[in-house]
Amino acid sequence: MLFRSLLFSLIALGLFISAQAQNSIGGKKKTSIALRFNALDFGTAQQVQNGSIGSVLNAKKWGQYASTTKSFGVNYTSQYTNQVDIYSNLDLAITRSPLYAPNAITRSNEDVLTSFESGVNIKMFKGDYWVNPYVTAGLGIRTFAFRDYSAYAPVGLGLQIKTCKGSNLNITTTYSTKMSKSFVPSYNYGISYSFLLN
Repeated sequence: MLFRSLLFSLIALGLFISAQAQNSIGGKKKTSIALRFNALDFGTAQQVQNGSIGSVLNAKKWGQYASTTKSFGVNYTSQYTNQVDIYSNLDLAITRSPLYAPNAITRSNEDVLTSFESGVNIKMFKGDYWVNPYVTAGLGIRTFAFRDYSAYAPVGLGLQIKTCKGSNLNITTTYSTKMSKSFVPSYNYGISYSFLLN
């Protein structure tokens, strides 16, 4: 029940911040909607927790694309300033529980993994550049089968590539940091394509 309240609070906060973004410094602010694809790497995150990034890289045990959980979703982004964007993401995946289990025999039935997050993208350059790296950070809720709720904080790096008519291609790499005991951390590799709404 606590996490459901937290989820609704997070959604409300994302909508409130997005609304405030429209009035932040005057003028017309850009808003966009995007289609997202993510690969969630639970295995590598577990190995890093048990050791270190260096030990996983040295042992050449970093997870491969085939072993990741694939998710699809939508993104809504509002421009806050010329250098800061506010975003909200909703992603869905079909996967098994537990999310990380080296022995497939221990896995139970498939169900829906849902993630919702809101946060900020802080760009390196102000203005409309063709390529613009950024730092991203936020807060999120993840649930499996709409029963088990857990909180996390996605942090990482992204690259915005301008395409045409205000659209952008975004490439991101984030780490979902555990904010509640039951959360299973993951590395997230994403790509999205956004369409300008105004």
